[in-house]
Amino acid sequence: MIIDAKTITLTLVIVAVAGYFGLQFIRQLTLSIAQENHDANLAMDMTEEAKRARRQRDADAAASAAFEKVENLLPASVIKAKANPTDNNDSASEPLREKSQTNSDLAAASLV
Repeated sequence: MIIDAKTITLTLVIVAVAGYFGLQFIRQLTLSIAQENHDANLAMDMTEEAKRARRQRDADAAASAAFEKVENLLPASVIKAKANPTDNNDSASEPLREKSQTNSDLAAASLV
């Protein structure tokens, strides 16, 4: 084998071209892996968000159902004030809250 400037130059050119194409291949491979990872993370986030929204909707429905059960225990003035909010003044609704009993007081009174 003859080692001269022409052979060394040709070898360096071949190694440089092979290195360039090898790095391009690795770059495309890592890009596709990163995109798949991003898509998988996005799908997981969407399912978690859907579960969270469903849990919140179920909790709101349970709270509404619970209020429906105790609404008949509330004094009529509180239910009437809630049904007819004609007065938008917050200071006018304060005396109603002070006069009304809490739900636990009403439940205790109904047990006696």
